[in-house]
Amino acid sequence: MRFVDFLVAVIGLAGVAATGWWAVHGGPTRADALEGRLLASAEAALAEAGHDWTEIRMDGQAAILSGQSPSRDSAEMAIAALRRAEGAGGLFVGGITVLTDEIAAAPPVSPYVWSAERTAQGRVRLSGHVPSLAVMDRLVMDAEAIAPGEVDNDLKLGSGEPLGDWAGAARLGLIQLEGLETGRVTLTDSRLVLIGETGDEAMRARITAAMAMLEAPYEGAVRFGGGGLWKAAVDGDALVLSGAVRNPAERNEILVLAEEYYDGPVRDEMRLEVHGHDGWLDAVRVTLPHFAQFRSGIFAFDPEIDGFRIEGEATDSVLAYLGEDLSGLAGAYPVSLGASSVEAAVEEIAGIDLSADPETACEAAFSAVLAASTVTFESGSADISRDSGLTLDKLLAVARRCAGLAFEVRGHTDNAGDRAASIRLSEARARAVAEYLAARGIPRDRLDPVGFGPDEPVASNDTRDGRAANRRIEFKVIEG
Repeated sequence: MRFVDFLVAVIGLAGVAATGWWAVHGGPTRADALEGRLLASAEAALAEAGHDWTEIRMDGQAAILSGQSPSRDSAEMAIAALRRAEGAGGLFVGGITVLTDEIAAAPPVSPYVWSAERTAQGRVRLSGHVPSLAVMDRLVMDAEAIAPGEVDNDLKLGSGEPLGDWAGAARLGLIQLEGLETGRVTLTDSRLVLIGETGDEAMRARITAAMAMLEAPYEGAVRFGGGGLWKAAVDGDALVLSGAVRNPAERNEILVLAEEYYDGPVRDEMRLEVHGHDGWLDAVRVTLPHFAQFRSGIFAFDPEIDGFRIEGEATDSVLAYLGEDLSGLAGAYPVSLGASSVEAAVEEIAGIDLSADPETACEAAFSAVLAASTVTFESGSADISRDSGLTLDKLLAVARRCAGLAFEVRGHTDNAGDRAASIRLSEARARAVAEYLAARGIPRDRLDPVGFGPDEPVASNDTRDGRAANRRIEFKVIEG
């Protein structure tokens, strides 16, 4: 009887197990339901951990994790977050059983810029890029030691830091802020520049000696008492111009540029002072129209240390166009661009919930941006006009928020000219938009440029306005 009892117990347990397996996996729809549940759980876990660069696909209980990781440790942490989402998985547990790593490295950031600023109110603000979360945590701890409870952490992960002790150089600069009333330290690639205010001569000597201790390939420069001979600064909602100009004509030319390009009040604190730096306005003429569109930052002329220095934050198109113009500048003074990119504000999609039905919502978001402002091109070519910079920044912001989806970038023309030539032109324009987004981190395999030429008009080609409406770029979601 004992053997019979044992056999009955085994059969009973097998029945319970089979019933459990059927509850999880059985029926014509249970597999799809399980896959959907696992995908939702995985996406939620990755989002909660801050890994918005990831893309996740499910094939049954097998997960495929891809995307462009911004740092060395970010990929490992994303994988760990995904493993925690559903436990160990397995036949009866119903979790993820196989995890395939298809993560690629994001393009390196260049120039590689990190900055820390101590304000007159005693706050410390950290911005720019760091190579790992461990380094980020260490810098935040150092900042908290200087200003407990008064730290703004705007740091982002990014690869591309120079060789050597990058974290040590950044920490050395940050620690010096404790001895300053106000100051800013910026590490651009391997050059560390500290500018600050302190009336303590002993403190000045100590900071200068500390900055001289940097190990190669890192080098440092220090200036006390201001930002150089001349400076423009985006301060809150105002553009502040200060420092020395040689005559009223120079002052007037700078003011005209600032008031033309800055969308806000311009404060003139410049003084007349004779100096022998001929040709210095050349860089101002090129840079100030772009700098006036910065979110924050300084543009300073310091011939004794590093010539012209540009620091701060701006959208991708502003930095791209500034870089293009600076590359053609031939002047007597070096110009260093140490600014980092920030995402454009996209007011047009404020009412769109991108988490609910992402495919429909993302397509609507692209359409909302392009309904408010179009991407335009130079006449008869695929060269994107600079007037489209803000539109491109907003399209980039939408594409980044719609991670995991692929898009058809559609080019259209009016019906003027040869149809075959128009189709080629529309495809070249769509490709130019796709390449712009890809160059700023959107995976190229998520962007499919297609040219439709004049075949899908949205307005009559009989009027100028109608033809203008037909010359357009559109986005369509083609993959979930």
